[in-house]
Amino acid sequence: MDWLFDEPAVVLVLVAIAAILLVIEVALPTLGIAGTLGFAAATGAVVAVSRDDMTWWPLVGPAAAVLVWAVLIAARTSSPVTEVVAAASFALGGVGFGLANDDVASIVVAVITTAVLALGFPRAQRAANRLLDRPSVVGMEGLVGRAATVDRWQGDVHVVLLDGSRWNAETDATVELRAGDEVEVVGFHGSTVAIRPAVVRPPAGPPLSPAS
Repeated sequence: MDWLFDEPAVVLVLVAIAAILLVIEVALPTLGIAGTLGFAAATGAVVAVSRDDMTWWPLVGPAAAVLVWAVLIAARTSSPVTEVVAAASFALGGVGFGLANDDVASIVVAVITTAVLALGFPRAQRAANRLLDRPSVVGMEGLVGRAATVDRWQGDVHVVLLDGSRWNAETDATVELRAGDEVEVVGFHGSTVAIRPAVVRPPAGPPLSPAS
């Protein structure tokens, strides 16, 4: 199998795999799995280039393209011009690597990989944005927007029941609550949740006299 690492096309395939995995890691955090595999593929490419003394400098183009795509995803910004520049950088670097090493297969790999990355990048970015826009479900942030029930609301003792757990609560001083009222968590301060009534009670009025 060692002969595979003598082929410039294999080096470019490893670079392409590393690029795809690293972009995935930035777009959709995978607990480091995609990133680790991507660095492993990149390391394999470096070893192969060093062992066969290949002309490596055109690979700066693909590396720069991956960096640009990663920055766009991390910054949650979209720039068609920048995306085109990144794709062109990857293509020119890949094709240049094939020409510098007299390998036609590398040129084919560069063209195919550029098309895959250029078309797949917008989808990866949209997926990353959807993931980042989802409300947090970890820690106190995950309680915001949740419904709770007043457990006790007497004097300075303000307690609500949420998913079977009791939480100290606070709300506007003008709001009157009593046990059993439905409320909504709107924020927190330390381990105390800020709430508001889920249903606004109409003000109490004098009893109506029966119609004569």
